[in-house]
Amino acid sequence: MLYSTVEISMNSKVDKYEKVLKLAKSRGFFWEAFEIYGGVSGFLDFGPLGVLLKRKISDMWIKWFVKSEGFVEVETPVVNPEVVFKASGHIDSFKEPAFRCLNCNRRFRADHLVEEALSLSSIEVENMDLKALQKLALDRGLKCLECGGELSEPYYFTTMFKTFIGPYMEDVGYGRPEAAQGMFLAFRRVLDLKRGKLPFAIAQVGKVLRNEISPRQGPIRLREFTIMELELFIDPDDSKCPRISEVENERLRIVPGEARVKGSEEPLE
Repeated sequence: MLYSTVEISMNSKVDKYEKVLKLAKSRGFFWEAFEIYGGVSGFLDFGPLGVLLKRKISDMWIKWFVKSEGFVEVETPVVNPEVVFKASGHIDSFKEPAFRCLNCNRRFRADHLVEEALSLSSIEVENMDLKALQKLALDRGLKCLECGGELSEPYYFTTMFKTFIGPYMEDVGYGRPEAAQGMFLAFRRVLDLKRGKLPFAIAQVGKVLRNEISPRQGPIRLREFTIMELELFIDPDDSKCPRISEVENERLRIVPGEARVKGSEEPLE
């Protein structure tokens, strides 16, 4: 009976999700990009209502988080030279574990596949290395979800789009996976404009690219999307905040990672 209840609940969720996606497409919010050529997962076109909705969200974010606080905006390039991402650590760390089906050649993000197929929480899986993922897949007989075929050993896949800047193959560049690098690079210029006074914050709204292994969930996980980021800079020798009194008595409700591992979603204050 418990299994049946869960199955019905999951089907209900899927049905509702599919209905929302279908409605969004029919009303002109968004639809799959390149659809006349079969589409490419992870890319969406935003229609007339979708563009208006995105712009309203962006304008509201800028008004609330940027203008009302006296912060500043910048706009920086989407493509950055490799040296930027070496310095930020992205070349070594911006990667995800993947499995490849040895039969149908389908690729899966390894941690997501393990979560879905074995009903494990993201907390249990997110810190597993390749050896742990491989052992778990072998011990539990994990197979391809598409064809039931055998899976390869897990491997790391860099989730940044790689390109070349100009006609020279040695001038490697990457599409930025987040907007933070541009704001950090602009720090010195903005500090000069602020006459060397801290604290201040830099905001940016713009496109980013992430070469997801298996994008899903419609507009929730995409390979190209708009991001809104804010970086705050303070003086480590003078960290006082003139507005801390406005929030110092606020209480936050959070669910600790240890509780989620045990299956609890009860928030603590």
